[in-house]
Amino acid sequence: MVRPPERVLLFRRDVRSFTGGELKVRHYFTHAERSTRFTPRIHLAPGTTPEGRALWAGTSAPPLAEFRPEAAAALFLAGLDWSAVPDPFPVPVINLIQGVRHADPGSERWSYLSRPATRLCMSEEVAEAILATGRVAGPVHVIPPGTDPAELPPPAPHRDLPVVIAGLKNPELARAVHKRLAAAGILAECLVGPLPRATFLERLGRAKVAVTLPRSREGFFLPAIEAMALGAITVCPDCIGNRSFCRDGETAFRMPYELDALVAATLAALSMAPDRADSMRAAAAAEARRHSIDAERSAFLRILDRL
Repeated sequence: MVRPPERVLLFRRDVRSFTGGELKVRHYFTHAERSTRFTPRIHLAPGTTPEGRALWAGTSAPPLAEFRPEAAAALFLAGLDWSAVPDPFPVPVINLIQGVRHADPGSERWSYLSRPATRLCMSEEVAEAILATGRVAGPVHVIPPGTDPAELPPPAPHRDLPVVIAGLKNPELARAVHKRLAAAGILAECLVGPLPRATFLERLGRAKVAVTLPRSREGFFLPAIEAMALGAITVCPDCIGNRSFCRDGETAFRMPYELDALVAATLAALSMAPDRADSMRAAAAAEARRHSIDAERSAFLRILDRL
């Protein structure tokens, strides 16, 4: 029996550092490895760092030496991957859109919205933003990012860190929050430099309160949902893409993106009555379960089957 030709779903990445966005593309590659219609392959651009190559270790086939989109059955593109693909292009494209900045007029990402693709948005807020441009060519789907329980440490038996500030995306604000908390006599750990992912998640799991600082505009914010999954009371300022899951007073504290509001919310989180804290943790844990990696995978594979 002759084996049918391989139908390649081709990915391309130029990874300079570990980010939640890079991790999410890696998750989608893993999802595609379960497809019955496509075989995923990845090309890593020459500028990819050793850290980036480590993220892509363990795929079912080694990275391709050349990026040859014309030989693929379909492409999976995210961010600025479009820049390596001729326009027009004859095969189907899946475009993962992780941020609201794709809707910023005149930006490079905005310019790609008019190129035909099946678009996967990280949140309703992202979908609304790109559709409002009137430029989108092709269907738009919303697949909320999922967390993988296998990547999370077991819950800490004792939360020995009163506050952990996850401030890599805004170190200046993180340090300002830390300084204000210290002046109030509150012990806080301020994470503003790169950390191994396992170490970062371990710190969140030990925190009573996790202050997670996104950029001021995000399409989603994975550390906030990870903090919820790990049982920390989560403080996360409004960044547009977190509004559906950081519901203020229910699953988290969500406030305006400013120092005074952040400090006030952190102090409020620390002083919550035990029954209210337990209620918020339970609601946050339920929200985190809804953002499961299995749900993300199933939604993506259904779209692949119809591509």
